[in-house]
Amino acid sequence: MKLIVLGPPGSGKGTISERLEKEFGFLHVSAGELLRTEAKKNTAQGRETKKTIEAGKLVPHQLIVNMIKATVKNKKKYLLDGFPRALEQAQAIEDLKIDSVLYIQIQQDLVIQRFAGRLVCLEGHHSYHIKHLPPKKAGICDIDGSQLIQRADDNPTVIKERFKIFHTETEPVINYYRKKQILKTVDGSGLPDAVYERVKRVLGLK
Repeated sequence: MKLIVLGPPGSGKGTISERLEKEFGFLHVSAGELLRTEAKKNTAQGRETKKTIEAGKLVPHQLIVNMIKATVKNKKKYLLDGFPRALEQAQAIEDLKIDSVLYIQIQQDLVIQRFAGRLVCLEGHHSYHIKHLPPKKAGICDIDGSQLIQRADDNPTVIKERFKIFHTETEPVINYYRKKQILKTVDGSGLPDAVYERVKRVLGLK
């Protein structure tokens, strides 16, 4: 299965994708992680990418399209986490022949509340929440043992900007896949376990 997981910032795309990867063996391709890796490079492109991400804006379409295609080349079972984010990107990956698109719906106010307690690790960027999904040891990632931090783009101002961009740029993507009749929608509110069970039902993985 070739799967796309879409949703506003904070909808749980990363956590759901990690769980699908672990339980069903998907190659988990996170557009955000590819870009954050690029942003760490001390190059003109890396610095510009970092500046764009921290402002909550979209990077040039062709940059991320090329990264995605290089990562999934010759792969048969993968999920694209948070990509495509714009109609131009969706059209540019038509040749990948995606099987299903999962759309996670959630309200902005709930996301701001979630992000107030969200933590990610320095190494693998696994996600946690102080209240709803705490690590076994405070401040340390269960999986790779690296330090847990709050990301610069998780503050309310940036979140609101990212939501605005999502509705402007990504809603056309949702409609694009809806017309192709491969869109599956799930409610992203509630505890992680409950949302994940809904996801598996919607995707026919139960």
